[in-house]
Amino acid sequence: MKLSFQNRVLATIFLACVICVTAAIAVSFNKLENNGEAALVEKSQAILSRLEVGRKYVAKQGQLENMVQDTVAKYPDGKLTTETKEKILQAVPVYAALKLGAEGAEKENYEFRVFAREARNKDNTPNAEELGYLKQFDADPRLTEIVVRAEDGSHLKVIRPVYLSEEEGCFTCHGHPSTSPWGNGKDVLGYEMENWKDGKLHGAFAVISSLEPVHARSNEAVMSIILWGSGFTIFALFIGFITVRGPIGNITRASEDMKESGVQVGTASSELSSVSASLSASASESAASLEETVSSLEELSSMVSRNTDNAKEAAALSSSSRDSAEKGEKEISDLISAMTDISSSSKQIEEIINVIDDIAFQTNLLALNAAVEAARAGEQGKGFAVVADAVRNLAGRSADAAKEITTLIKESSEKVERGASTADASAAALNEIVNFVKKVSDLNNEIATASEEQSTGLNQINQAMNQLDKVTQQNAASAEEAAAGSEEMSAQAHNVQQMANRLFAIVSGGAAPAGRPSQSGGSHHHSAPTPAHNNNVTQLQPKPSSSQGSDLIPFDEDDSDFSNGGGSRKVGNLSDF
Repeated sequence: MKLSFQNRVLATIFLACVICVTAAIAVSFNKLENNGEAALVEKSQAILSRLEVGRKYVAKQGQLENMVQDTVAKYPDGKLTTETKEKILQAVPVYAALKLGAEGAEKENYEFRVFAREARNKDNTPNAEELGYLKQFDADPRLTEIVVRAEDGSHLKVIRPVYLSEEEGCFTCHGHPSTSPWGNGKDVLGYEMENWKDGKLHGAFAVISSLEPVHARSNEAVMSIILWGSGFTIFALFIGFITVRGPIGNITRASEDMKESGVQVGTASSELSSVSASLSASASESAASLEETVSSLEELSSMVSRNTDNAKEAAALSSSSRDSAEKGEKEISDLISAMTDISSSSKQIEEIINVIDDIAFQTNLLALNAAVEAARAGEQGKGFAVVADAVRNLAGRSADAAKEITTLIKESSEKVERGASTADASAAALNEIVNFVKKVSDLNNEIATASEEQSTGLNQINQAMNQLDKVTQQNAASAEEAAAGSEEMSAQAHNVQQMANRLFAIVSGGAAPAGRPSQSGGSHHHSAPTPAHNNNVTQLQPKPSSSQGSDLIPFDEDDSDFSNGGGSRKVGNLSDF
């Protein structure tokens, strides 16, 4: 079973209190134990220090020497009574310290222990552990104290070494046998003297303190902390319950509203994604069609450009033809002038030939007259007759030649006249051709100018279409990004809905309701087509949300806007959280 958000908050408070109390118990227990052990160590050190002071004080009294002399004088046979031995021991500094340490030890919750090598009292014989302590003191003469805590935590030991000292009268009993008061190598109490040296480690004093009182005080403090911690925990839970009850109610209602809004936003984002995908597909189709149109315009522009070049070339050829026609017209005009001159010359030649013909006729008449006269003259005129006959023949031949020339000249004149007529007709036709060529040249120039203007216009249209193609491609890319953004928004809306469901489940403590299927795998997913060009595509940037966290979840105690059922609900603030 899942806990509600309120119970989780209270559980968190409870857990925090338990952790704090546990930490306080651990820290306090450890502190009390350490302080208790430190106090026992200080107490043991104080006891041992007092024993050393007492031992030195007894030694300074100097009673042992006097008592030994009195005893030897009183008991020359060496048979001392128990009471006498006890009095002598009380004057020994070490024995006085031993008695002082053992006195009231049980009442003070400690045990005083003395152990020594070659102990005269077998009770003071050291065990293996105590021998280890003596070895530590032997190994390190500077070691003045050993503190040992039992492994089971039951007691604490503070151990200090005891060295033989001539000042404290130790050698009265442990010195050279020759110093025996009885002269038999024994001390005043009848023990063999060992001939030990000054400063020899003989044994040790140990104060053994029980840790049970420390444990008892620590346990008592732990119980006190537990009681106080339990009280504070209950108080904290009560305060936490009072504090979170109102905001948790507001959060619960806000989570319900968020869940409903998430469903609506998811539906709207799904529809927007579908529309954006359709828009992207349409934009891509428009971009493809526009690209084909631009390609056709480029081909048409190329054709118009070629026509313009051809028109310019035709205009140039027409201009050359017009120049040639005008030149031909001029040549024909010159030809007509020449033919006219030839006709005039032929007439003059004809007139000259007529004159020659007249001369030949006159010559023939003269020759005839000369022949007549020669005939009349008879023999004298025969030679003249021959000359006259020759002249007549020449005149006849000249007349015949003149007639032939006249005929030829007439024929030439007729041909010249016909040539002149033909030249006139050719000149008229050539003039008409020149006029036509001029018109064709003018038309070709106009066509070339118009073609150039058309080429310029088509270039402008082509540029405009290219710009329109770029804009269309940008629109297609933007539509594709809008579709992708819509898909992302749909997925985010689904995530928001899921978060709202989880928030509702967390707050209410129940199972999270099933959310709307993700748009990335649902039936609303549309794959946006890829545009032909991605040049100069403006990236779509998401607009920052103007809603803050405090605008979504109310944290105040005013529930009037939630209870009145209004369409718009006032959102609280963080002042009471």
